Amino acid sequence: MSIEISELRRNDVDVVTQLYIEVFAQQPWNENNNYDDIRRYIERLNKMNTNHCYLYKQDDQIIGAALGFVKPWHQGIEYQLDNFFVSPAFQKQGYGSEFLKAIKADMHKIGVGNIILETNKDTPAEHFYLKHGFLSETNTRALTLVCDVN
Repeated sequence: MSIEISELRRNDVDVVTQLYIEVFAQQPWNENNNYDDIRRYIERLNKMNTNHCYLYKQDDQIIGAALGFVKPWHQGIEYQLDNFFVSPAFQKQGYGSEFLKAIKADMHKIGVGNIILETNKDTPAEHFYLKHGFLSETNTRALTLVCDVN
């Protein structure tokens, strides 16, 4: 069994799109995502000159992905981890932990001070991130707001 972490390439987008849809259709997300919408999102993110999108492969099979980008902040540079997912068949076996550990090491190597992300409260994802050193901003008054500009 060989494990490999690599950058997302254009020819991987279809497989990552399918995996994204499969993972987020599961509990607790229960999303019904449109293939073309997700593919377009991944392509756009991958075209950003600040993207840091990773693949997690076992024996050349993509079993996970991390979609994100680095951005400036008044306290340095941070990595916005937009989506992080592992195939349901490989969850709860340590693969996600190893994948996240490798991403953290890569970010440290390039001088990124923080990884930031959003996830739903009281989900396995929240517990996963807390277990891996992420802290909940309990004292923040921040709120996620969305505005349709169309």
